[in-house]
Amino acid sequence: MKPYLAAVLFLAASALAGPAMSDAGIAEIDPKPAEPTAATSLSVLRFVVYYPHFPPYIYTEPPQNQVIGIIPDLLAPLFEQLQIKTEYVLDNRSGAEQRLYKGDVDAMMLNPAWAKHPDKLLFSDGIIPYNDYLFASSKQQLPLQTDKLQGTKICTREYYVYPQLEPLFNSDTLLRIDSSSQEAQLRMVFNNRCDLVYMNDLIARWLVQHNFSDRSLYRSGMYVGKAALTIALHPRWQALLPQLNNFIKQQQQSGETERIISRYVR
Repeated sequence: MKPYLAAVLFLAASALAGPAMSDAGIAEIDPKPAEPTAATSLSVLRFVVYYPHFPPYIYTEPPQNQVIGIIPDLLAPLFEQLQIKTEYVLDNRSGAEQRLYKGDVDAMMLNPAWAKHPDKLLFSDGIIPYNDYLFASSKQQLPLQTDKLQGTKICTREYYVYPQLEPLFNSDTLLRIDSSSQEAQLRMVFNNRCDLVYMNDLIARWLVQHNFSDRSLYRSGMYVGKAALTIALHPRWQALLPQLNNFIKQQQQSGETERIISRYVR
């Protein structure tokens, strides 16, 4: 395992609360880390790994539960340069956001539009632009007109906000069916438990490539949601934000971001 990908996985029951078990190879985490100073150079940053996972952006790989993905690969040189040790914390999406507000964790993948209290966090510039699309398991099921969507069941991810689709959900034109992970979303659409799935394009491609290689997925041009992946930081990391944003820009301009993406998604 590469040193910069050493993970501290904090896991207990469904709420992921309580002490971690060292005899299972999971280290104990101090629930209240010390405030960083210029002298310590912000020495330890506790970064959330979503559970269920968020491939290809950040996830763990058995058997050692190594943390891998586009984001760890992209940020590793910056953290190494700044001598920041990254401790990866396994947590669910909803619980992680609450722990970020409290300062129990330091960073997670979160867009301001998804946050309940964005004014209480710091957000990086966009790291990777992406589009959300409606996908179908066959070309015949792809929607061509909005008036044909009445009563259509859409597989969505629980806790996620979909600005492009919210008016259709509110008017009951579309029926939202939540699932616990993106993999579960695709499984449901392939098993005809919903008509369409709404998902990030990179995630859909990675999942078909790795978990559903015998299936095909077809993309609609309707209701495309455009956004960018960003990192949310606890406010005590204010000093890191300009360095992080400069690094993100440099990686994009050099083409390194696209090279890393191409290692994970064809």
